[in-house]
Amino acid sequence: MNKILVFLTLALLAFAVTPGCTMPQGGGGTPTTPTTAPLQAVTIPPGPVVTVPPNYAVAIQVTRDPNTAFPYINVAFRGGYGQFILRRITVTIVRSDGQVLQEVIPMSGQNQYAVGDSVRILGTTGTDEVVVVVTILGKDYKIYDENRPFYIIPPPPS
Repeated sequence: MNKILVFLTLALLAFAVTPGCTMPQGGGGTPTTPTTAPLQAVTIPPGPVVTVPPNYAVAIQVTRDPNTAFPYINVAFRGGYGQFILRRITVTIVRSDGQVLQEVIPMSGQNQYAVGDSVRILGTTGTDEVVVVVTILGKDYKIYDENRPFYIIPPPPS
């Protein structure tokens, strides 16, 4: 019995110190080239921000993260009478460096938005334009279009 325990202990130690590599360095497989999907055109409905009919009203909240390393722009759904007929919230960021980023806020409920559903998009430390378009009953409404400057929270007065 002691010989078996000694053998098992030595075998476990040998496995613990032996590297777990089973493929040669470099993967040993066929190299693959990453592919990127073609860029889709980002469209922002022209014209001013519109007020949706009162029974379709929805609210969003836009905030900026004051971290200069990661100046994220957060857009969150905050509810409203149109919550149950809202089908899509599209957020477009026109960054101060010229890049245009667009994302759709994902639905967390079963085929509907819930309060707090949000998206976080990397902005710049300059002034970025934030545009939010909602789709309600097949119609797009631009409900938000503002330039949001980056800000740094000032230190408390001493």
